[in-house]
Amino acid sequence: MKYWKIGTLLLVLVLFMTACSSDKTDSDARDDSGVEHGEVVPSITILSSTPEANQTQYEAANMAAAEWRKLGIDVTVRPIEFNTMVDRVFNGEDHDFDVYTIGWSGRAERLDPDMFTYSILHSSNAGPGGNNSSGFVHAEFDALSAAQRQEMDIEKRREMIFEAQEIIANEVPFITTYVPMFVQAYNNERFTDVPLMVGEGIFSEWLPYYVKPLADDKVIRVGSTYDLNTLNPLDASTAYEWRILRLIYDKLVRISLEGAPTPAAASGWNVVDDTTVDVFVREGMTFHDGTPVTAEDVKFSFDFQIEHNPGYFLAFIDPIESVEVVDEFTVRFNLKNPYAPFVNNTLAQIPIIPKHYWENVMEEEGIASPADFPNLNPIGSGPMKFNHWRRGEEISLATNKDFYENIEIDGMIYRLYGQMEGIMAGLQRKDIDTLSDPMIPAHINQSRGIEHLTVTETGSIGFQFLGFNLRRVPFDNKEFRRALAYTVDFNTIVDAHLEGYGGFGGAGLNINEANQFWHNPNISRPGFDPSQARQVLEAAGYTWDSQGRLRLPTN
Repeated sequence: MKYWKIGTLLLVLVLFMTACSSDKTDSDARDDSGVEHGEVVPSITILSSTPEANQTQYEAANMAAAEWRKLGIDVTVRPIEFNTMVDRVFNGEDHDFDVYTIGWSGRAERLDPDMFTYSILHSSNAGPGGNNSSGFVHAEFDALSAAQRQEMDIEKRREMIFEAQEIIANEVPFITTYVPMFVQAYNNERFTDVPLMVGEGIFSEWLPYYVKPLADDKVIRVGSTYDLNTLNPLDASTAYEWRILRLIYDKLVRISLEGAPTPAAASGWNVVDDTTVDVFVREGMTFHDGTPVTAEDVKFSFDFQIEHNPGYFLAFIDPIESVEVVDEFTVRFNLKNPYAPFVNNTLAQIPIIPKHYWENVMEEEGIASPADFPNLNPIGSGPMKFNHWRRGEEISLATNKDFYENIEIDGMIYRLYGQMEGIMAGLQRKDIDTLSDPMIPAHINQSRGIEHLTVTETGSIGFQFLGFNLRRVPFDNKEFRRALAYTVDFNTIVDAHLEGYGGFGGAGLNINEANQFWHNPNISRPGFDPSQARQVLEAAGYTWDSQGRLRLPTN
């Protein structure tokens, strides 16, 4: 009995000492050398592209994770499907993520710097559905990014955009891993006069306008690894959805191949003053069900989306005070304040939807929001009419023969593949005529040796990046983010994984060299230097314990 009591006392003593040791390990404590430690830096999960969807981003995520582990951080890389990523990072109410890899496409509408300044980084866009997925909040930046929208003097606006870029480079809400180059291919036996659009390459909204068929089969087939999540223009939140929807739904303005605004559903517009713009709706247009397109439909399209506040377009419709119908084919836009990119950003992006189809959709469908409407038979007035969508297989579109522009193809099929190897095989076998996204380097070299394929190259103003959730520890600390900027090996990403078909990234690089007028060339950004990352952390009060784990500052 005596021995049992002694054993029990020893067990209690061991448990007590273990508990004390545990407390010292995981909370504020001093080690044997007298260094005071804060909490262990929390484990980090990087939500990455799958290797099938974007091999380079997948590799970039794993390379960064390897460097972060060397810094004493517990890191997991979790590849997830693209639409799942978007729903979790951009649309999730609880912002449940640490780090993610994704990209902003460089569509021509984004040549104006407002999208990559205000829309993706202003604090008003940090809520669910907004484009500021990192939750970046910075009073000085907010003021600058809002002011540049109202500045009508282009040189003064440029100065503001340059200063905003300096703030982003210093604050590091994200790290651009690389700037893609659009290297693609098309079947030259079946099509010619294939247009190339900056930031998009072959598969732009101008493809059906310019391309000319050479064979009796005039349907162009486009291969992609990205399926859509919705056909509802009030719910769509990815470039892949809008690449299809902008062919079904017309817009008042389109951005030309040269990057200039050009009339589309609008025959023209007149800037009455800094806050008033009259738009003249093209006469004779019809929706795909034969109903005429009028000024009432245009007013409804903007009012309906303003009322129901779709996050994707929030930054572009927010400047609108009211929309008036002047006559059957004239609409007046009254702005809250001067808005410099109104024509390029707002008129060139908001889809025209039929009033008779949408105005009672919530009552008829018993839904709380028009974003909940499946819209399985989309009706627009664009150059392409919807045929069918077989999820995971293909989307079929037919040419709108009543469209105001002459289109020589008969339609388009957007065909889905599980991985890029399937797309390459489809190009070789002539099952598809082109592809929606950049090719991987191995396929570029392979395509150059195939006689029926023509390889094209187009620059991009878009970028791929590692995004941080600034709402949570440790990414709420700017110095931690600045340290991580030294851990991305930009040279290896571009030279090894892209084989030179791309541009270098950098901390907070939101406007790259391809957008020459708006890019600030005077910013110095960290290169790959893991030892410098340690120095930044140490200077900011981070420490390492005896197990090599990174600890938060104590203050």
